[in-house]
Amino acid sequence: MGPRMDIVLGVDTLSYHCRLATGEISLEDVLREIAELGYSFVQFNAVHVRDRDEAGLEALRGLAAELGLDITLSGDVVGRVGNGDTVERGVERIRGWVALAETIGSPFARVSSGFYRAELFSQPGLIAAEQRYVTETLRRAADEVPGDVQILLENHSDFTADEYAEIIDGVGSDRIGVFLDLINPISSLQDPLPVITRLAPLAPSGHVKDFRLVSRYVEDRFHRRGFDVQWCYPGEGVADLASLVGVLVGSAGRAEPYRLSVEGLDNHPGVADQRERLAASLAFLQKLITDAPAAAAPSKETR
Repeated sequence: MGPRMDIVLGVDTLSYHCRLATGEISLEDVLREIAELGYSFVQFNAVHVRDRDEAGLEALRGLAAELGLDITLSGDVVGRVGNGDTVERGVERIRGWVALAETIGSPFARVSSGFYRAELFSQPGLIAAEQRYVTETLRRAADEVPGDVQILLENHSDFTADEYAEIIDGVGSDRIGVFLDLINPISSLQDPLPVITRLAPLAPSGHVKDFRLVSRYVEDRFHRRGFDVQWCYPGEGVADLASLVGVLVGSAGRAEPYRLSVEGLDNHPGVADQRERLAASLAFLQKLITDAPAAAAPSKETR
């Protein structure tokens, strides 16, 4: 067998968003809980640290170091040309997230586009315009924003795998890569496995979650009006995460470990269920990583 990808597991603070937004829990307590559970890093969402001054950010970085946690950063949308956003404004947004990443010690700033493909399915010209906007914004940011922090574009329920590859190729900078969410392709009616297989070589980090399908029936339950896709924690849903994580394990040849963070979007105000659910997700993902086959060793003909 060939080599295996080294994967480290973390938690995105979006897993605590509702409780953070209502002041029920502090970022400091979130860090302590994540460390106690045995995760390796925390991914701060930029909105959760927006009220911290430089001293406050340094304090969070110091606490994370004391707890043995690395830090990564998730920025926000670079903008949407359909809403009148300009490339210059998008570059300035990225500049701010890169500066924040440098302050807290993150090797990258994750960003995303500003639209959902499902909203533009019938208007391919508008999707193409958004692709051009994102490409030019990232190209300008790679050239104009100082520093060594990587800029990673998340597959955020918007572009296809081929379109993402075109964006990265069009930017033409090693500083730009993909932030790979294993489940987001579901949102744009794509099979996650070929998407992840296509984009994994371009991604040093990403999100993992799960999903359920919930039927919505008419009142007498004679037929369905349709069904909803509901996000949940890894191991709680129906996603083929064994195959998806297996793609990452088989993507050997990286100098740095692959950072995979749990995105627990199913959280609610007043419901302190993160500890139990994140603990179960950690055990579930660790087993998937351990059980996944390594990449096949190259044949003598290809060595």
